[in-house]
Amino acid sequence: MKGVFSSFLLVMLLALGLAGCQPKETKLYVASINDMHANIDNFPQLADLIDSLRAVHPDLLLFSAGDNRSGNPFNDRYSEPSRPMIELMNKVGFDLCEFGNHEWDGGAKGLHDMVAWANFPFVCANVTFDDSLGIPVKPYIILERNGLKIGVIGGIQLGMNGLPDFHPKNAGGSHFQPIAEVIPQYLGLRDECNALFLLSHCGFEDDVELAQQFPQFDAIFGGHSHTLVDTLRLFNGVLVTQAMNRIKYLTFSTFTFDKKGKMIGKESVVLPVASHTSRNAEVQAMVDSYNNNEVFLQVLGYNDAPIVDGRQNLGCLMADSHRAAAGAELGFQNYGGVRFDTLGARPILLKDLYSLDPFDNEIICMNMTGKEIVEFLEVSAFTDRGPNYCSGCSYTYSLDEEGRMKDCVVTLENGKPLKLNQQYKVAMNSYMSDAFQFSHDDPGVSANIRSNQAMIEYLSAHPHIDYSNVSRVKEIP
Repeated sequence: MKGVFSSFLLVMLLALGLAGCQPKETKLYVASINDMHANIDNFPQLADLIDSLRAVHPDLLLFSAGDNRSGNPFNDRYSEPSRPMIELMNKVGFDLCEFGNHEWDGGAKGLHDMVAWANFPFVCANVTFDDSLGIPVKPYIILERNGLKIGVIGGIQLGMNGLPDFHPKNAGGSHFQPIAEVIPQYLGLRDECNALFLLSHCGFEDDVELAQQFPQFDAIFGGHSHTLVDTLRLFNGVLVTQAMNRIKYLTFSTFTFDKKGKMIGKESVVLPVASHTSRNAEVQAMVDSYNNNEVFLQVLGYNDAPIVDGRQNLGCLMADSHRAAAGAELGFQNYGGVRFDTLGARPILLKDLYSLDPFDNEIICMNMTGKEIVEFLEVSAFTDRGPNYCSGCSYTYSLDEEGRMKDCVVTLENGKPLKLNQQYKVAMNSYMSDAFQFSHDDPGVSANIRSNQAMIEYLSAHPHIDYSNVSRVKEIP
């Protein structure tokens, strides 16, 4: 892949002076990662790679741009949820972390525990907490390396409801402001620091906008959108980078300063982690210990045909299970709630199910008119950055210039069109009903079952599944 170096080659080049080091120059090295989503199995490779970089650059800074949890039940459903990830981050030696939206998946207590366990600070300028929560967070931090002062401001995205993309019930005691409104309060750091960074969980497109708006930043280390920025990208002179997700890659950035401490150069490369062949033995032993839980190896059913790049396939499976559990006519599953898109032809384990849906949302039933359903599909697609998947129907749509869904045409599974004035019993998860801003006269009631439990029951009733060719949602150019 263009811009991706093997770690061995990179370290050797850096040792020889990758950027043509001059005698009076000072270098700052930053390794950054984002959206690890509790993929503890890749931590031994990550640890070994960081060890290799620190062997050459002992003053290396290591940042996480958030979403450390939510994606692996061995972490998320540990006796102390998320403790494995924090202990692994402590072991590897992270210097700084930004909150991601999924840091709130454990509510205020889960957030408090993660911060308390961490040997590194969390930084975020656009969140404050009620004192009763006891969650210390700084809007920025000033680090020092090689005689340089490095200011780092933190920031997290907000959705249309004014909250990050988490279930609104988890917000208790947390208060947010748009990051672009808050940043100006801290731009004075530019005058007292040699480098000014933004550690962002806002998504690549928003980071580019922030770079255009605030050229005072030297770099934005981003997360949230799971974008792989595999070449040097400068916007308005600001380096903007991101390293996909689930510890597949690591970004390694080099900043060069002249003898007066003024930045005169920026470089950035991406290192593969998942394919890194060496592992840190101590970290591997920690991971093996966390994975020693046979409960999650329980077989729930069998996937008879492989699913590759199949977010829609798996989303429709989830929607089918919601609909079945609620006895509804139609079922929907949000795009962002489908947490992986590949499943081999093999037994389906409880681990797989909790990785696909780690959120414990309730199933909500509501009576909606066809008109409300169409509006719901169009609004939620833009909010969730992708279309809802469905059960009991299929639909086509197109996008306007701003990426908003329009011309949504829904066809019921019996081949008849959705009637706009007719009511239908609809099932969806509680994140969708509470976080998406759509019109509906019926507030809905709980079906008294959680979304992942609904999938367990569905697989019990359908022990062999084949969703490899399921396609119910189609964009029309």
